[in-house]
Amino acid sequence: MAVYSCQANNSNRQPPLVVRVAIDLILRPLEVNSLGDVSKFSAGKMYNLTCESRGSRPPAAITWFKDGRPLKGGIVTTSDDGNVTTSVLKFVPESSDHGLILACKASNQRIRFSDIQRTWMLKVLYPPRVNITLGHGLDGGNIKEGAGVYFDCHLTANPWVNRVWWLKDGERLLHNATAGLIVSNQTLVLQGVSRASSGYYACEAMNDEGSSVSSSFHLRVKFQPVCKDGVGRRIIGAAKGEPVRVECKVDSEPAAVEFKWSFNSTPGPPRDLTKYSTEEGGSSVLKYVPRDAADYGTLQCWGKNDIGWQGVSCTFHVVPAGRPDPPHNCLLSNITHHSVVVSCQKGFDGGLKQKFVLVLFSGELSVANISSLGGPEFYIPNLEPAQEYYASIYSFNSKGASKETTPLVVRTLPAPGLKELRRSTEPTESPSTNLSGPILYILLASGSTFIVAATVGLIIFAIRRFKVESPVRHPPVGRPKSEETPSNSVIQCGMTDGLSEDDNNPDLIPPTYESLIDSSLPPYTIMARPQSKRNSATQMPVKPYHVTWAPILQSRNCSTQTPAAHKESSV
Repeated sequence: MAVYSCQANNSNRQPPLVVRVAIDLILRPLEVNSLGDVSKFSAGKMYNLTCESRGSRPPAAITWFKDGRPLKGGIVTTSDDGNVTTSVLKFVPESSDHGLILACKASNQRIRFSDIQRTWMLKVLYPPRVNITLGHGLDGGNIKEGAGVYFDCHLTANPWVNRVWWLKDGERLLHNATAGLIVSNQTLVLQGVSRASSGYYACEAMNDEGSSVSSSFHLRVKFQPVCKDGVGRRIIGAAKGEPVRVECKVDSEPAAVEFKWSFNSTPGPPRDLTKYSTEEGGSSVLKYVPRDAADYGTLQCWGKNDIGWQGVSCTFHVVPAGRPDPPHNCLLSNITHHSVVVSCQKGFDGGLKQKFVLVLFSGELSVANISSLGGPEFYIPNLEPAQEYYASIYSFNSKGASKETTPLVVRTLPAPGLKELRRSTEPTESPSTNLSGPILYILLASGSTFIVAATVGLIIFAIRRFKVESPVRHPPVGRPKSEETPSNSVIQCGMTDGLSEDDNNPDLIPPTYESLIDSSLPPYTIMARPQSKRNSATQMPVKPYHVTWAPILQSRNCSTQTPAAHKESSV
């Protein structure tokens, strides 16, 4: 924008003529550069890419290209002097962008062929992309038991995968050559498949960017019909003239399309009952009515699909209906101070649907009656702690009840320890103490110890204060041995009745007991029996005697050993 002037004159009398020219330069961009790290990207994340151009006049136009195709959305800004132009692009790379060329081009629109650009090769990191296919030459719709099957796992990932897993029904498979399961990185081999091999198979791969799971492949192994749930024999109870509904359910691949029934009884030949059956959703139902003893026997059912007829039939033994057997092998579990769980094993149901009942007793009082339809399992709540109960269990069906099981002893646990005193959140008038838990326990223990010691001291003092010494007596010659003498043959005065041995012994000086007798004490009696059958003085057999304590103490003169008259006999 400089101004150049051209001036001409030929006389001082005329002003000079002047021509002025302003120079407006148009400049091509000198350089274009990227700002920030554009060496690698993670797929799915957003990045702000910045491109800067310098030296263009007027300001350069900046355009972004990916693999030769222009990208829209760049935000362009220009510096105050117009020399620097900046463009910011919000860029979200995809895994398919890996290896493509990203370019930033600056150009002056008024100058042809003034374009300059900066390019980068995109390095995009992404989690594995996984795909599973059945092995070459295998027909997924015609795989039978015993055949060999293998899968391939196809991967693309950047960076490359660290680990590959094979899944069946969402669970990871482990290499087990003995069971015919071979896992070899990107290949899974199943040798000698069975119906248990059917399921949904998938491949999972992981790298530093994450993990991915392929879509599932549903493997269907064709096999002949077999009894559903693996139950091949069942017992059905039926009364005479009572129709029963017998359902034959089978598993097969593909589904069974035909069934046949047969009845076999010892008195007669087998009978074909297929015409009395109907098919319902891949199963067969037979309505059977036993009318006499010969109609009780065995029903057999076979199913057929594209592979063939069922090898082992489903068997139903029709027996006369009756009362069920009681549950057995009852056990206790989850015992607490207020609840318990009782579990038993089912007995024979008598051929009919049965229910179970538990009756709980506390002593002779029934405290609970719990029934169960699914099985003999009972949860008993609301019990008292440290209490003994008795549980009796039986079952019943439409024909009646079973015998009761042997009463089961249920003992609840003691209640938890002393609960801590809750601190009151309400204000109280009485002053509160600051005794903590341990100090309070120490004070209580000390007080209890002091009370016990004081009580023991008082008892010892009372014994010493009121103790009466028994008189010393020399055993006469020929006295029986101590083990032959009754331990209670020497009885103190005032505490027993006067025996003839004490009355006739001149060496005995009985003490006075009037001061020890309290007339306010109520009379009481005891029954006494000598340890030996002979009197220690006379060696004569004695009979058990009845001793009345209080009346004798109050009426006997211990100095003379003479009892006063009394309504009851002393002995």
